Amino acid sequence: AAFSAKNYSEAIEWFTQGIAVDASNHVLFSNRSASYAGLQEFDKALDDAKKCISIKPDWGKGYGREGAAYHGLGDLESAIQSYQKGLQVEPGLAMLTNGLKEVEADMAASAGGGLGNIGNLVQRPDLLEFVAKSPMLSQFLVQPDFADILNQLKSDPKALGTHLNDQRVQMLLQELLREKNPDMFRKAEEDEIKKRKEKEAAEEAKKKQEEEEAKRKAAEEAARKAAMTEDDFKDDPKGLSDFYKDKGNAAYKAKQFEEAISWYTKAYEANKENVTVLTNRAAVRFEQKQYDDCVADCKKAIEEGRACRADWKIIARAFERMGNAYVKQERLEEAIAAYNDSLVENRVRDVEKKLKETEKLLKEKTANAYLDPAKAQEEKEKGNALVKDGKWIDAKAAYDEAARRNPKDHTIYSNRALCYMKLMEWPAAKADCDKALEIEPTFVRALERRGNCYIMLKEQTKALADFRKGLELDPSNVGLQSGIQRVEASMFSGKRDEEAVANAMKDPEIQQILQDPVINNVLRDLQENRAAAQEALKDPVIAERIQKLAAAASSLSAEQEQRRLQRRAEGEETGQRRADDARDRSRCT
Repeated sequence: AAFSAKNYSEAIEWFTQGIAVDASNHVLFSNRSASYAGLQEFDKALDDAKKCISIKPDWGKGYGREGAAYHGLGDLESAIQSYQKGLQVEPGLAMLTNGLKEVEADMAASAGGGLGNIGNLVQRPDLLEFVAKSPMLSQFLVQPDFADILNQLKSDPKALGTHLNDQRVQMLLQELLREKNPDMFRKAEEDEIKKRKEKEAAEEAKKKQEEEEAKRKAAEEAARKAAMTEDDFKDDPKGLSDFYKDKGNAAYKAKQFEEAISWYTKAYEANKENVTVLTNRAAVRFEQKQYDDCVADCKKAIEEGRACRADWKIIARAFERMGNAYVKQERLEEAIAAYNDSLVENRVRDVEKKLKETEKLLKEKTANAYLDPAKAQEEKEKGNALVKDGKWIDAKAAYDEAARRNPKDHTIYSNRALCYMKLMEWPAAKADCDKALEIEPTFVRALERRGNCYIMLKEQTKALADFRKGLELDPSNVGLQSGIQRVEASMFSGKRDEEAVANAMKDPEIQQILQDPVINNVLRDLQENRAAAQEALKDPVIAERIQKLAAAASSLSAEQEQRRLQRRAEGEETGQRRADDARDRSRCT
């Protein structure tokens, strides 16, 4: 009440009495600091603020009291540091943000002699370059309003007052002041780094001390257990069982497997409800490659564990170890069942990983068992015959079976791609061409067919690349030559297919060409200086890149392609198209 009435002296007396009763109450020190500040006794206000922070360092208001005291003492840099520390503890606290703004305004005024002189800081020709070089400020340049603010401040320094509430502008002023007074800011940063290192060193020392203490206690416990004998557990079967289990664990770690089995057996006989020792014994059997005995111990652990309501994690571990043994025995279906049962009991990422790996192994094993190159050849020849009869769906089914029987035969995928193309399933056809070329990168027929797929998928630049690569391998190939002619003819069709252009712009090669400054100059010359452009196009590399850009910007119209496909379906293609179709059918290998 006295503080609210601005009776600061009376308020100090009351707060002092409260501190005498409870010297650990940070709020009392905070309030007394504010009272001293009200009396302009900033030294005392600072002492109380520091005491408040030492009691509760995670309370933002304490840093606000410290910042206000430093501000009153004229130590503006320390005031800024206090407010910034407080904002790290309590971001957005109004007391801190407002105090920081006041100090920054005073600092700017003292540096330049008033708001007009603060404007001199921002009224500099290289302001944009200064911001761009600052790691803290450069991120804001992508924000249009910030760029507008910078331009406004350069032209009208008086506008600074309208933007002081903008946190970005506050950061700008701070960086400008840092440049003007580097020594002051450097000292503050050095002090902060020193304090942080001292804190880290103290934390590291405390951590090391705790680790040493834990090691000491562990050693004492180990020594105590080592000194114990069976006689210490005469009336404690559970304790005796655990005693034997610890002996078994020690033997297992020392790879003394027979001795470990003996101890685990004694542990189980001492307490039949201690099923953990059965899973431990199963682990030993696994290491000895006695997989049947390992599975038997796991099954017994599951049965006995459920009977005595053992922890579900123990049951899950038994299923997991059973699955591990089944995998070693190549009983993959049983291993998968065991891993699934383990996950039902306890969802563990490691078991999920083992399950996926085992399922993959089973899939590969099943697929490998189905492999038969001779039968694959029979199915491929069956498909080839169906292709010649124009029975595309039946031919595809035959090639499906051939691929399952021999997935390494690249010609099967190429032939099936032809079926997909006749059925106008272009993405599937391209995928089969990809597979064929993955197996045999120099297979010209797959390059030709994939190029035709790219045309229908409106990816002209990729089509052109496949046709050209094929011609490098087979220069006299008519189909490849025809493909290039189709793509290049589309460049002069006078029609623009927006979908094809959009797809082309996604091509990394096209993006790289567009970023080439030489190509950009040539493109500009094509509009402004035709003679210079023609001279540049004599360079084969530049000419090839310009041609790729032209292909990316043009394509056959969708209506033309649809009419052509409809004529083909109705049997109205020209003699050349019929010849192409016949050639396709005869080229299944």
